[in-house]
Amino acid sequence: MRGEMVAKAKEGKPQQAPRLHVAGVVQSFRRWKNRDSSQVTYCSLVKLEGVESTEALDFYLGKRVAYVYKARTKKQGSMYRVLWGKVCRAHGSNGVARCRFAKNLPGKALGGKVRVMLYPSRV
Repeated sequence: MRGEMVAKAKEGKPQQAPRLHVAGVVQSFRRWKNRDSSQVTYCSLVKLEGVESTEALDFYLGKRVAYVYKARTKKQGSMYRVLWGKVCRAHGSNGVARCRFAKNLPGKALGGKVRVMLYPSRV
């Protein structure tokens, strides 16, 4: 009887699709102190949710990163655009990732959200 109730509950409720990304925040561009041109715009620093060390970040190396933003004009039926990039390497020891995007992120992306996809897999 208990098995029948569980089966009915599963039938009535649609299952959610699995989440295929991890949230992240664009913190800054790569920089250093002692130069006039102290910012590298092609290298973005992204802090991932739940990643607190370089060892934990190793899983995400090579994964794809998506910065989704809303534009003013509609193209191909959508107001949303995506800039794609990859996680290149760690930055420091606190789990911050260096990411390279196909086109550099704009300045307004600082503090914005990104999605780190869980593919391609190296497992």
